Amino acid sequence: MIDQASNLRKMIDNDARSKSNKDVKIYSVLSGKGGVGKTNFSVNFGIKLYQKGKKVLIIDADVGMTNANIILGIPVRNNLFDLIKGDKTLSEVIIKSPYGIDLLSGGSDLMELEYLEDEKQKWVLENLLELGNYDVIIIDNGAGMTKQTMAFLLLSNETILITTPEPTALTDAYRVLKVISSNTIKDVVKVIINQVDSKATGDDTFNKLLMTVNSFLDIKIENVGYLYTDLRVNKAIMEQCPFVIKYPNSLAAESLDIISSKLIDDDLFKKNISNIKELKNKIYRIFG
Repeated sequence: MIDQASNLRKMIDNDARSKSNKDVKIYSVLSGKGGVGKTNFSVNFGIKLYQKGKKVLIIDADVGMTNANIILGIPVRNNLFDLIKGDKTLSEVIIKSPYGIDLLSGGSDLMELEYLEDEKQKWVLENLLELGNYDVIIIDNGAGMTKQTMAFLLLSNETILITTPEPTALTDAYRVLKVISSNTIKDVVKVIINQVDSKATGDDTFNKLLMTVNSFLDIKIENVGYLYTDLRVNKAIMEQCPFVIKYPNSLAAESLDIISSKLIDDDLFKKNISNIKELKNKIYRIFG
């Protein structure tokens, strides 16, 4: 691994050190269970941020279930572990999408990150920060909580939890919040309710979660907004094109535009942001 680390550093552009003062915002997106639209949100949210002038990288870290590329309609030939093993260069691993955002696929082998020694995990995360001059990095985590997910949450500036009105989804969302709270990973988690049929349903769903959280957990949740049920979302997935591109005037696209505008409001966006040097220091604190 030491030789691999040395080779990787040689492959990274010579100006990488100059990026240490670059500001970057890292969002970790997670859910309690699969099938709630987490990856679809991550991809379309990234495109919305690009449309608002941000340079965006999406890291598909959904272990064994990486499928952001399917929503984008692009093939993945190489992934993060091809880079770690020294089989591929940086430019061969980063995928340029036709919609302005970049994608890094963890691949099915990303589960190996769970079993790497802390020093090696530190090396992997540190080098992720040198992957480009990005304004925003969106980490699409797998459902539930793992050691890998907790590391990404600690690294991130903002945590976004996706759930739906379904009782099973809410129960699993609460379980995720319980792990975050008991391990004091985050003080605040932003919540988005997906697949709602009305504002009343969204309000009722969030309030149920809020009441339970306030009763039993030492953590704050914030209501960022609702994504409304829209048949064109599934149609866009079948057509392997992001719904904000295929159906920009759809109810889902309009509601996502409102949510993304809230999340990158100038004052709030700049309030909770890090530069590369600060993030590297955070990695050292996480792994010692």
